[in-house]
Amino acid sequence: MTEMLKKVGDQISEEVVVEKVNQFIKYGNVFLLFEVMSLRKEIERIRETFPTAYVHANK
Repeated sequence: MTEMLKKVGDQISEEVVVEKVNQFIKYGNVFLLFEVMSLRKEIERIRETFPTAYVHANK
């Protein structure tokens, strides 16, 4: 866990890192599935916010 904090500690609080690691240990693949679903929703939100940036990036 300390290795994770060193990598992302300046971007994410220690509490969030601890919570995510504990959830991963407890739920494994189900946790990963929900994280992927959450990321996909975030990507869609970003695409809706910046639609022209997405179009230019795919040319």
